Amino acid sequence: MIERRPASDRVRVAMPAVLLFASGAAALVYQVLWIKQLTLIVGVDVFAVTTAVSAFFGGLAVGGAVIGRRADRVNRPLRLYAVLEAGVAALSLLTTIALSHVAAPFAVAEQHAAPLAWGALFLLVSIPACLMGGTLPVLVRSVVPRQEAIGSTGGRLYAANTLGAIVGVLLTPFLLIPMLGVRGASIVAVLVNTAAAVVAMALDRFQQPGGVTTATGTTGPSSGDARIAIILYAVSGAIALGYEVIWSQAIVQFIGTRSFAFAVVLATYLLGLVIGSALYARWADRVRDPWSAFGLLIAIAGLTALLEVAVLGDWLSRLQIAAGGVALAATGSFMAEMSARFVVAAACMVLLPTLLLGAAFPLMLRLTVDTRHTGRDVGGVVAINTIGGIVGTMIVGFVLIPTIGLVRSLAALAIAAGGVGVVAAMRSSAGNRPGRWATVIVAAAAVVSTLIIPPDRLATLLAQARGGSLVF
Repeated sequence: MIERRPASDRVRVAMPAVLLFASGAAALVYQVLWIKQLTLIVGVDVFAVTTAVSAFFGGLAVGGAVIGRRADRVNRPLRLYAVLEAGVAALSLLTTIALSHVAAPFAVAEQHAAPLAWGALFLLVSIPACLMGGTLPVLVRSVVPRQEAIGSTGGRLYAANTLGAIVGVLLTPFLLIPMLGVRGASIVAVLVNTAAAVVAMALDRFQQPGGVTTATGTTGPSSGDARIAIILYAVSGAIALGYEVIWSQAIVQFIGTRSFAFAVVLATYLLGLVIGSALYARWADRVRDPWSAFGLLIAIAGLTALLEVAVLGDWLSRLQIAAGGVALAATGSFMAEMSARFVVAAACMVLLPTLLLGAAFPLMLRLTVDTRHTGRDVGGVVAINTIGGIVGTMIVGFVLIPTIGLVRSLAALAIAAGGVGVVAAMRSSAGNRPGRWATVIVAAAAVVSTLIIPPDRLATLLAQARGGSLVF
């Protein structure tokens, strides 16, 4: 069993976690704002969500890969983080202002050179996101985790960053935009970035002049295993972001407002990642067979996401009404009543699968990261996962949903998750046959569920929720 992390390690993680919380909150304020602005520009919700999410995660991927490598060569990673945050503040404010003036030019350009018009929107969002993508590998590098603790340290920092994202995605539609408008909300996020930069520069003064040292400990994973793990995590990223697109469309019938639907789905999605990553980080470095554990988590996540659609029914509407009534009686606020109904719907459809996906992140760090190259490897994991996410959002948003519908798209993702799980479990060298067979059984169950669940399941639920029946 791995020994407990020294108290000094936990203290060193605390301030980078606070900084990553701030970074995550500001980043998701921008993302929600930009999706809202893009919806007004392009006129189709699913295209706006797909474009914004793809561009945002594309920037994160490039930033994680490029800046992560740079982080291993700098003596003062906190100073580099401060520069990144200042750059995020400036570029994000410019992007928000630009998006408020490009609707008419985009309409004209889209008629004559559609790829260039869409490419311009993509660049506006992705450029500031590049700098955002560098913050996690830079701050993981600043902590210099031991090889034996890479899963727990990285998992905790990832959880802090994602927890900040939850705060940002909830504050934006429910508080910042109603009170301050789009531009005012962006200024709040700019101030958060600026404050994080100032704090990081102050902390940098306490860093030893010689900078950080190379982590010591056991040898990291082999390059061959790390490459295979990263490929599987890329596919997992595509599946995970595909879920987000599907859920943001499917849950509307239980919420009724698309801007709130996206915010609540995204917040619940991120909450699941936070809880899963934070909880599993406690044990990630002690698991004897990380390959089987990773594969089983991904496969169960896919099966769970599909089965949740199968069990949906009138009980969800009744549960929403009950939760809303309790909130209204306790607070007297119709906003609280509405929010309670939204949260119940999102939790029933989104939370459990994302808990499992979040738990897989610390395991992936253990399978891929060599702490002699912390910035490079953490940046690479982030980059490849987000590249997979871009592909997933594009395929699901532009191909699967229009072609085969929401339920069949979810089924396709469940089967893909089962495939990832089986491949990962078969890589196990620990002789864990029960883990392998469990993963195979889960993958087979996903295929069987696909054949059983009717493709018009959500359409039928929508009709029933309105007191009618499905005609066509």
